[in-house]
Amino acid sequence: MILFLRNKKNESIVDIDLYINENDSVELHASVIIEPYSKFLLENLDKAEEIIEDFSEIDGLRGWMWEVYFSVKENVSGEYNNVLKLVRSRILEIANKYNLSYVED
Repeated sequence: MILFLRNKKNESIVDIDLYINENDSVELHASVIIEPYSKFLLENLDKAEEIIEDFSEIDGLRGWMWEVYFSVKENVSGEYNNVLKLVRSRILEIANKYNLSYVED
């Protein structure tokens, strides 16, 4: 599944790809797309520190998955829905906080 955060112009600011790989384990790749993110940041300079922290957290989701979540659980395909719920919940919080659109594909 791919999760997106999009701005008012429907441009993707964040792209998160969560899937089960060929080894039957959960894989996650998160990207913050520089140009629309930078424009969003410039439009919201009064919240710059908060935005930087939140989007840095998104950028670090893969590390969180491996270093925190799977440090106490085995990375098997059965954990996919649990990881998805946690990631979705956090991304929705950020979407609501900054009035961004949340899209799943």
